[in-house]
Amino acid sequence: MIVRSNGAEIVDMHEMGCTREAWADWLACDNEYAVGDRAVVEASALVLLDTLAIVLRKL
Repeated sequence: MIVRSNGAEIVDMHEMGCTREAWADWLACDNEYAVGDRAVVEASALVLLDTLAIVLRKL
């Protein structure tokens, strides 16, 4: 969860467009962890696994 913090201001926060491509690349490799992640992604976990871009400004 991302919340307000003393000393920083959220300037921008958005979903990055690379999420699906990055996961597809990861799941295509033979790494044992990637192989294990395939079942999780097939169970629709990508709805919860997103890549965010956050721009902060120090106050």
